[in-house]
Amino acid sequence: MAAARVDLDGNPIKAMTICMIGAGGFIGSHLCEKLMTETPHKVLALDVYNDKIKHLLEPAGSHPWSDRIQFHRLNIKHDSRLEGLIKMADLTINLAAICTPADYNTRPLDTIYSNFIDALPVVKYCSENSKRLIHFSTCEVYGKTIGSFLPKDSHTSSELAVSCKSVGDTTFDVYIPIHNKI
Repeated sequence: MAAARVDLDGNPIKAMTICMIGAGGFIGSHLCEKLMTETPHKVLALDVYNDKIKHLLEPAGSHPWSDRIQFHRLNIKHDSRLEGLIKMADLTINLAAICTPADYNTRPLDTIYSNFIDALPVVKYCSENSKRLIHFSTCEVYGKTIGSFLPKDSHTSSELAVSCKSVGDTTFDVYIPIHNKI
């Protein structure tokens, strides 16, 4: 493990418990690995799959971090354990979303649900329990869509499908501050 990290005032950063939703995905798995190898933080890893983090979850004692990571197989759409896991954490990182352009084309409504509707309870539970939340967006919200790389006279279904991802992400970005004022 690296030297102790310090905050902007030079004080050591205390170890925290992080509820990472979407821990089994591309970004989540890499973030879990960095957190385990370079920090003292504990991770409550939530996802429907754990293939990409199985090496981090090996039996107790096989890694220095074995007691700092727990995997919880759940889908945030319909699992009553979600609120309890968020309550246990100091910080929630939400990476759960459909973020594959091929899926935008074939599952546009699922994409909007996954990136907005299904994530609403996460905001609610964090707000009600005074927990910090980091909710990831994508570059597609800011104009770097597949459609932006096509010729200007090209209008394909991928432009419409990518926009469903952008709609979900942008709506969520607006919803979080509004929810916190309610």
